[in-house]
Amino acid sequence: MEPHPKRWGELLRGLPRRACGRWLWSLAISLGTVYAAEPTLTATEIRVTGPTLNVKDLGARGDGEHNDTAAFRAAAEQIQRAGGGRLVIPPGVYLVGEQSHEESKVPYYKPGKIFSVCDVDGLVIEGQRAILRLAPGLRYGSFDPRTGKPFHPPRGGFTDPTYAASVGSMIQIHRCRNVVIRNLELDGNNGSLVLGGYFGDTGRQLRAIGIELYNNRNVVIEQVHTHHHGLDGILIGWHELKENDPPTPHVLIRVISEYNSRQGLSWVGGRGLRAYRCKFNHTGRGAFRSAPSAGLDIEAEDSICRDGYFEGCEFVNNAGCAMIADSGDGGYTRFVQCTFWGVSTWSTWAAKPGLVFEDCRIYGSAVHGYGCTNAELATRYLRCHFEDKDYGTQGVYRSAALIECASRGDHITYDGCTVIAHRTRSFWFDRVDGQKFVRNCRVVHRDRAPDGAFLALFRGVYVEHTRFEEDYPPEWTAHYRIEAQQVTVGPGVWVSGPCVHWGGRTGWIRP
Repeated sequence: MEPHPKRWGELLRGLPRRACGRWLWSLAISLGTVYAAEPTLTATEIRVTGPTLNVKDLGARGDGEHNDTAAFRAAAEQIQRAGGGRLVIPPGVYLVGEQSHEESKVPYYKPGKIFSVCDVDGLVIEGQRAILRLAPGLRYGSFDPRTGKPFHPPRGGFTDPTYAASVGSMIQIHRCRNVVIRNLELDGNNGSLVLGGYFGDTGRQLRAIGIELYNNRNVVIEQVHTHHHGLDGILIGWHELKENDPPTPHVLIRVISEYNSRQGLSWVGGRGLRAYRCKFNHTGRGAFRSAPSAGLDIEAEDSICRDGYFEGCEFVNNAGCAMIADSGDGGYTRFVQCTFWGVSTWSTWAAKPGLVFEDCRIYGSAVHGYGCTNAELATRYLRCHFEDKDYGTQGVYRSAALIECASRGDHITYDGCTVIAHRTRSFWFDRVDGQKFVRNCRVVHRDRAPDGAFLALFRGVYVEHTRFEEDYPPEWTAHYRIEAQQVTVGPGVWVSGPCVHWGGRTGWIRP
């Protein structure tokens, strides 16, 4: 699935140049013409005034045996002092991550920084396909501050910081501008962590992150594989961002974030996050999991999330939802030609305003929807394909229906969609306080439910130009119904029959 050439220019074309910076503005325009087939970046796309450092010149071995944390920390300190710079990481496997203990100091295990910078302008991390791997044997979770032994709190919600053991973030960048990270693998090695008890509301909510980005502008992450981290593959945030603040552009290109314990990508604040041909898969399928275990979590913490855009991305086989937008002042994201595959639970959990899905493939039950008198803020699925199709031998998540919407409010819309229900109902609209819309859809029923069951429930819905088809063997004798209450039927509604009927009728349903 190639990025649409005209859409690359949408990265920042509508934003003021002074807000974007000359570098990212030119990058956005050039992507629209030069990188339509396979986006890449060149070394001259940002101006770096600081030093160019090779991590091996600073003592790193990259042999997969010696701990190279000190070399990465030294590189960060030099770039910090210079206000910017370029870090080259030659091919190799670099063990990183340290913890120390000081007598009578808490917590018992104190993490050391790996690569951490702030307030620089112009930073390139060039991985040359190198691997940073978390050193084995680090502690993670709750540990007794006196003995260092694992501590298991009696109930959830335990947050005493004196018990917290974290491993930090491999790459931590705060308050910086004009940053490129590329051609790098970050292995969180979560199977080698020594686990303590739970910490936080659920699971182990402590830093163990591949790339942590806070309060940055003009960031590009390209060709990065970040996986098996104890928390998130990537975390992007901005503290206390307001509605009228300038954009905070971040671009992800061909990033793979998988087998992390809490999230593939946590977006907790910012304006202008773009992702192209990325994969946020298999969260919670590594050594352990912490909720929500989603591919993508849009959850503004003390901030807002606005102007998100994902094209050609995957959110597949996560232990939690493929995509969740449920809390904070967030949502406001377009998904174009993306794949969502809910295996253990929901494929899409869309409970915030401004979520639009265009030409997406959605496997497994989708839930919620945000209704609003402003149709632009209501959840919209446009030309999407819904199906309860198994993910290999692991199955697919089926709830009461393939599309389950019990949300208040108007204008939740399914337009031009195909819905194929193999072993569950097609629709479950269970509220009449607000009108939903089903238009120009094709619905295929295949569920062999008991005779007399209903295969779709519509309450408070407007339906038009939609075909309800069925796929049963000729000898099938069971009869099913489409349950319709307080429904407005527009033109072009067709029920093929003979097994499934609408109020006892098949064929054209009278408006």
